[in-house]
Amino acid sequence: MSETLTFANAISPGELRTFAGHFATGVAVVTTTDPGGALHGVTITAVTSLSLEPPLFLICLDQRSNTLAALLESGHFVLHFLSREQAAISRVFASKQSDKFAEIRHRPGRRGSPIIEDVVAAAECSIREVCPGGDHSIIIGAVDHVHVHGGEPLLYHRGAYAALECERKVA
Repeated sequence: MSETLTFANAISPGELRTFAGHFATGVAVVTTTDPGGALHGVTITAVTSLSLEPPLFLICLDQRSNTLAALLESGHFVLHFLSREQAAISRVFASKQSDKFAEIRHRPGRRGSPIIEDVVAAAECSIREVCPGGDHSIIIGAVDHVHVHGGEPLLYHRGAYAALECERKVA
């Protein structure tokens, strides 16, 4: 049985977006292939490490996303953390253009999902569980394999891309 919850003094989507925008997040891209071999990908900021044992990550995708449909069909995906130089890649995967991979350097992962080159890190994942979350789906992915290259991450804060300004320790 599905139950709709109503909240007194509910805020508008715009108010929530403004509030959430004050939390700096990393920028990630999720990629997958559908059973026909077509490549799909989307930019997301709703990502979190969920568990070390077993190794799990949680991502959230809009239920209207074509990438979500392909991901659910395939059962696997790659989670990429973009570098500060990859804002253009984020914009491509945030767009509705038909061939998002045309100008993006990538290679197939172990299960066929595309791995974007030169990212800070990428994790190949298998879907463990899918949960409803309002207008999004919450996907829990078991991390099967990681690729860590390092570098400075791309961030998103108050509607704009940002980067860390870190002081480096001299050894």
